[in-house]
Amino acid sequence: MLEGVIENRAEEVPFAGILTDLLKTNLAQNPGKQSVFRKMGGTAAIDLADIETAVTLVFAGGRLRIEAGIVGKPDLVIRTASDLVTDLNLLRIVGGLPWYFDEAGRRVVAHLLTGRLKIEGLFSHPLLLTRLTKIMSVM
Repeated sequence: MLEGVIENRAEEVPFAGILTDLLKTNLAQNPGKQSVFRKMGGTAAIDLADIETAVTLVFAGGRLRIEAGIVGKPDLVIRTASDLVTDLNLLRIVGGLPWYFDEAGRRVVAHLLTGRLKIEGLFSHPLLLTRLTKIMSVM
């Protein structure tokens, strides 16, 4: 199912490789995540300013292309520090939505409230954000 579905065009960016491996593993291990992935459309950028790294994820037609940098005008832009990305991956999904009422969820909310995590498009593209959270979550 996954062969050729995720195309990493940002191989020179170590974070892109980590992201590719995470997504391939999550999708291979969970058919529910595969279903969510196939429905995704839109673009999301992840900007890790502390290590001067950014990637853009382009979802279309059940496929993902990862580009180096912030390409075009993404629907979502997630800006955070590299050490906080793990907190995003630890969000549990309950009832089809991210769960913010356990330790990992409360950390993410705290990062949002303190400005350590910023999500442009949070309110204008909630479905894309929810689906992205689902496929990236290791829980």
